[in-house]
Amino acid sequence: MKILALSNCPLVEFQGSGYVIINFCRGLRNLGHEVDLFGPEDFEPFPGLGGVARSYRQALGMLPFVLIQMARKHYDILEFYGGEAWLTISLLSKLPRRDFLMVSHSNGLETQYFETLICYSEAGYIDNPYRKWYQFNQVALFKKAFDQVDAIVTVSNNDAKYALNHFYQVPSRIASIDNPLPETFLGLPVNFSREPVIGFCGSWLPRKGIKTIIADMSRLLQDYPACRLKLIGVRDGFAKGDYFPAAVVSQIDVLPSVDRQQLTDIYQALSILILPSFYESFGLVLAEAMACGCAVVASRVGFAASLTHGEEALIIDPPISPQLYEAVKELILDETLRLKLAKAGYQRVQTLRWPSAISRLETLYSNWLAEIRSK
Repeated sequence: MKILALSNCPLVEFQGSGYVIINFCRGLRNLGHEVDLFGPEDFEPFPGLGGVARSYRQALGMLPFVLIQMARKHYDILEFYGGEAWLTISLLSKLPRRDFLMVSHSNGLETQYFETLICYSEAGYIDNPYRKWYQFNQVALFKKAFDQVDAIVTVSNNDAKYALNHFYQVPSRIASIDNPLPETFLGLPVNFSREPVIGFCGSWLPRKGIKTIIADMSRLLQDYPACRLKLIGVRDGFAKGDYFPAAVVSQIDVLPSVDRQQLTDIYQALSILILPSFYESFGLVLAEAMACGCAVVASRVGFAASLTHGEEALIIDPPISPQLYEAVKELILDETLRLKLAKAGYQRVQTLRWPSAISRLETLYSNWLAEIRSK
């Protein structure tokens, strides 16, 4: 198969979305398929503007870029990562006698993402994502990237359910493939008996539930002085005293930026990982921590939505105070439960492997392409 793949995020392998996209394309190439992969650096106009109107610039720049590529080569499949492809998809879907497959391979459905943030903002938990005068609600536009393609592949069953419930495609044209883990995270020898260290890994952003973390972890560290909190990858220049009371600052360690090669050692020094996000497309750090023997407390989003509460994780829904406090407290006081979750979680993620994920994607694409061309 000849595949043209377009990504809305930088093709940087050490970043979450870049890691997923690059490895799927690499895997398809290794199976003998021809994959031409391009990122925003190839088609986004006026890159010097940074984040200003980036979504609109990508949408406008992608269309002529794709048309030029299609004029140079006949592709079997057009694979789009990101809702910014809505304009290109809308126009190409109207071509008569089209013999190529169009797939939205989503690293997170923008429609669900923004609707979720708007819902929580109306409840007062976070700021509205469209609070500034120049920001417009693009959900209706992004929807075109999902209901005008031929099929959708998501990175979690949670997103696939959303797409199905919103009638983006018929059930046979919606599939989810959990993000695989790097081989370095699989089959690790781990010691599940650990000190009471609680970890958070990710950007220090409101949608990650930092308001809940600040409130509940401040209280928990005060109530349980033997516990420590480790904040990983939050950002350079992060000052813990700006967010947490002076009484607990000495119990908090900050690793503002880390090398991915260090992550396995860091995760294995944690007993509990928390991820009280309002939205995650998958939540790779959660699966990585489980592979390193951490018990996890997470909101019902992304990969965590498929975990069994009380068996593989503690799920908090919604991810607001004091639910995080109560869940982490339960694991601190009940070592048997913590060990149970850590061991079950470790086993749960051992199946997240690249060869099986790539094989499934190849099968889906082959079958869907055959269906399109049989009409």
